[in-house]
Amino acid sequence: MFELIEPVSFALAALIVLCGFFIFGISGFGSSIVSVPLLVQMYPLKVVVPMMVIIDICASLYVGRKSSGDANIQELKWLFPFSLIGMVLGIFLLIRAPSEPLLLILGTFAAINGIRVLVQRNVESRDPINKWWAVPFGFFGGIFTALFATGGPVYVSYLGLRINNPKVLRATMAFAIFMLTFLRLTLMLVTGLILSWEVIGLAVCLMPVTFLGIWAGTHVHTKLSNASMRIAYGSILVFAGSMLLIRQIT
Repeated sequence: MFELIEPVSFALAALIVLCGFFIFGISGFGSSIVSVPLLVQMYPLKVVVPMMVIIDICASLYVGRKSSGDANIQELKWLFPFSLIGMVLGIFLLIRAPSEPLLLILGTFAAINGIRVLVQRNVESRDPINKWWAVPFGFFGGIFTALFATGGPVYVSYLGLRINNPKVLRATMAFAIFMLTFLRLTLMLVTGLILSWEVIGLAVCLMPVTFLGIWAGTHVHTKLSNASMRIAYGSILVFAGSMLLIRQIT
């Protein structure tokens, strides 16, 4: 436990979590896809993922409690069954698969998603896509959610093409993250991944900066245009993904 809170590493981890949950406070998602690629450069993947589950469920409770009334629950009813199937497969891969190729997948996914966000930052609203797209988006979102706690960008890619109202989208994402994190917590309790003092202790130590980031993000999200928010989010994704790929390749 104590080696995980070595001063320099812990200070960097706290800064990463602060930035990740600042973005979560602005958009209702994005904390894990920003934080996990950087945190795994200091801590093992099997510590980082369950730790982020604990932090995410507390953060989602805080944000979702305030915005659940604006969430579009009908859209989530299509996503959740396929997400659960993907999460079961993701948990199996997390337990059995070696971490190196999984981290390469995560780095590639983060960088590509960041480029997509930057390219589409000024795209105007369009007609909603067919709801049956929930099948692949839900399934692959569930896999990435269980593997890296980073399914948010997959879900928002789908929901963003179904919901044009930014306020409703943010509320729906916050509620979705809470529900999916609860499912992920249940699966990790069953497999024993989260029953570790190292995981619980590190999550508790990082909780203050988590809520500080959410508080700051919540207070500035109304002042940012959608394009500005996407530029910042996309840039961080590209940076985090690129760093992880460089570390794994070199």
